[in-house]
Amino acid sequence: MKAQNDFQNQSSSKKKKEKNKPLVGRMKFYFKNPIVDAYFAGVLAYSTRGGADLGEVYAAAGRISQYDTEAWVREFVGMGDKVAAMADDALAKGHLVTARDRYLRAFAHERAALFQLSPLKYPDRYRKHRISSQDRFRKAISLFDHPVEVLEIPFEGKTLPGYFMKPDNSNTKRATLITLGGGDSVCEDICLLFGLNDQERGYNIISVDLPGMGSTALDGMLMTPRPEKAMSAVIDHILARPDVDPERLAVWGASLSGYNVPRAAIYDKRIKAVIANSIILNLNEYYVQVKEVETLAKYENTFWFKMAARFFGSWLAGLYNVMDTWKWKWGVNTLAEWLEVCKEYVLDPSEIDVPILLLVGEDELAFANSKRFHDEAMAKIKHPNKKMIVGSASLGAGGKNMMPNFSMIRETTFEWLDELFANSDQKEVAVPEIEQFCS
Repeated sequence: MKAQNDFQNQSSSKKKKEKNKPLVGRMKFYFKNPIVDAYFAGVLAYSTRGGADLGEVYAAAGRISQYDTEAWVREFVGMGDKVAAMADDALAKGHLVTARDRYLRAFAHERAALFQLSPLKYPDRYRKHRISSQDRFRKAISLFDHPVEVLEIPFEGKTLPGYFMKPDNSNTKRATLITLGGGDSVCEDICLLFGLNDQERGYNIISVDLPGMGSTALDGMLMTPRPEKAMSAVIDHILARPDVDPERLAVWGASLSGYNVPRAAIYDKRIKAVIANSIILNLNEYYVQVKEVETLAKYENTFWFKMAARFFGSWLAGLYNVMDTWKWKWGVNTLAEWLEVCKEYVLDPSEIDVPILLLVGEDELAFANSKRFHDEAMAKIKHPNKKMIVGSASLGAGGKNMMPNFSMIRETTFEWLDELFANSDQKEVAVPEIEQFCS
């Protein structure tokens, strides 16, 4: 416990010095708007997995003025179109590897446009670019040497889309990792983080969208505080396969799924391990610690705020577009309604009784509620095999969900799973409670 106390004291000291640190992290990349810059960091992070080229990304960004979100959409869609045309040309000439790589980058560019495209203001454009970007991704995966299957999982008369990636075409039973993104993720995003280039690790890797995520929102499926029903449908579908080892089934979740995944494990005991990146015990409390969100929710429809938005709207646009996406996916009309609905997303860590790894960026722990969530989780989770890894800002892993260090997220996850499943016959595995990468 000494390591835990030392870290808590260190974190408390840092918090006093950096009260105004943004939840998305302290790193700066290109844009002055911290929300837009955080999404830009996500686009850059695709480059570690072949989903982006720094030259293309910065060429697009260089044509975007600091607060012009419409230019963001235009330039990333335009770059995606250029790279897709190059992919078509390579495919026609039989250059399959080049075509594959270009289709993957074309997906990432067009998908990046959706970060700043409001589905409420521009529903037709949003649908067009979501479907088009998905088509480009599927062209890319059809050209991989190792198997990447498109999943369509039946659920309540509709389908949950996803992908099943495995090392080879055999039916060998393997350890399997199901991955879930957050409120503004699509399952293709997570394939770039886990799966497309991880066949050497020997795992089956699945990326799937639960209701409200990715393309499901286009079909009218909304976010739910009770994701366990959809998660059980996913597990039913996966365990019907001959190549999945039911005793080595893990689930990883980022952002909103830092709530979804632990909750699913409470209700579905077929889940043998959980990785929460990072854990959320109360969704309303998580978001109100970001003061801009609470302010927008309070004054969103007032006369004076609307007048102010006319003068500062370009600066606020990045946040407005994100908020529109959330309102759309939750099926509400105002941010105040959305924050009220978020009160239903409450998780009791004392009900979690499964091996669990908590991943969190150190900048997140500068926020009182996020720090309390992790302290409470480590204190109350029943299972003895519980571990928390704190990503360091010195390694670029200090932001929300350890972003933008994709490599650190992936490597720490697989290291923990390798050790867990290698010792799966033991009732208790001795692991340190808290580990921090580089102070």
